[in-house]
Amino acid sequence: MRKLLVLLVLSALSAYSQVKSEAQQAPGTAGPEPRLVEENASYRVLRIEFDNDLQIPLPQHGNDVIVVVLGDGVSVSSATPVGAEKLVDGEVRLVERSAHATLIHSGANFAQVLLVGLKQHWDAEIRPCTFPQTCVRPIRAGGQEIGQSESLFTNGFGTAYRHRMDRGGTLSSSYYSKRATHHLMVVALDDLRANFEGTEQDLKRGQVFGSDAGEVEVEAGAHPARWVVIRVESQKG
Repeated sequence: MRKLLVLLVLSALSAYSQVKSEAQQAPGTAGPEPRLVEENASYRVLRIEFDNDLQIPLPQHGNDVIVVVLGDGVSVSSATPVGAEKLVDGEVRLVERSAHATLIHSGANFAQVLLVGLKQHWDAEIRPCTFPQTCVRPIRAGGQEIGQSESLFTNGFGTAYRHRMDRGGTLSSSYYSKRATHHLMVVALDDLRANFEGTEQDLKRGQVFGSDAGEVEVEAGAHPARWVVIRVESQKG
């Protein structure tokens, strides 16, 4: 009788363990842990990786967050009538700190999301650039278009740009301002080489680099390259 009782208890524990394990692995019930990849006085950057059907609260820590997507199957949902917005590889969205948004990933394809938290908040609303004729500027060399620079959104203090360069191309950009001190965060959407006023960085797809450099030069190398630049200003002391 005692032996039978022990077997029944062990069987029950085994069944409970199996149910608990399956519940932990069920799609949509557990999410990947955000990983801190860069932090300074202006930014806090997290990376989240997906490879199955999941949805998790977007970690904002009280900040406005710029969402950069690498891969497919990612959507951002917030408490608005618009509902979930599907984002494709290379897309960038600003999520305001009051949005209470959710990240959703559908499918088994690998995707990663970089969340660039802006530690400074401004009363001025950050607005998207919606006019292609003024938002997108072609990059030309020898009369040929070799890339594009696109202004994504701004409020005069915080601005986001997305650049695209054909293989072998180089883009030099100046971010210097007389009125304020600027702080940059570069997100590589493809492999590229960047020079931040003498500091060279070989950035792989998905890597980020923070800098206060006034001049940034990016080389596309043997393949086309895309990257995002986020710039915030703080008043000079």
